[in-house]
Amino acid sequence: MTSSGKFRILLTALALIIGSYAMVSAIAEMMALERTTLPADPTKISPRWTGDVPSSPATLSPFGSELESNHALISALQAIQSGQQNSASVRSLKHDDAVGRVRRTLSTSPYNSELWLALALLQAQRDPHDPVVVEALRMAYYIAPNDGRLIPVRIDIASRSDALAIPDVKDLVRNDVQLILTRRPESKSALVSAYRRASDLGKAFLEGAVESVDPSFLATLRG
Repeated sequence: MTSSGKFRILLTALALIIGSYAMVSAIAEMMALERTTLPADPTKISPRWTGDVPSSPATLSPFGSELESNHALISALQAIQSGQQNSASVRSLKHDDAVGRVRRTLSTSPYNSELWLALALLQAQRDPHDPVVVEALRMAYYIAPNDGRLIPVRIDIASRSDALAIPDVKDLVRNDVQLILTRRPESKSALVSAYRRASDLGKAFLEGAVESVDPSFLATLRG
């Protein structure tokens, strides 16, 4: 084969690759729902998408992972909202579907802290003593310990579950509380919200953590 023939084959292959990439990009854009995030207040979960959440085929890699992470989070938020509003049978179905989807996504994209928190929220809604709640919360901390957006959700989950019985997790949550009191005063309302939903262990922890840093806020915390 002549050098010009090899060059034409190379150009054809390159054109096919670029065309395939463009086609996959277009499909990914069409399938993608609007990017969502965990709300700062776990009591006000309201996903923007209310219809069925489409699956994102793995063949759309490298887009599939990002798409499915977003869609899994939307599915989780829908299930959490459903758990606050609907009958037991509807709650159970949506919960099981969402947990399955979040777990599958985490198995291929384990470095998404929002999805770990979504898993913790889902499990805490059904059973706050489920060990999965603690492990999912721990993973969220380890992956993105400095993500300030997630602090209110992390404190809320920890104060309602058995996480505060685990020394390393307890220290992480205490750091979050101290950060709010010293550097993020606009988030103090998150402490009050978490305290109202907390278990007895959670209430005692929050009172102690607040008193050690800002005793004047203790009365506000207790309401």
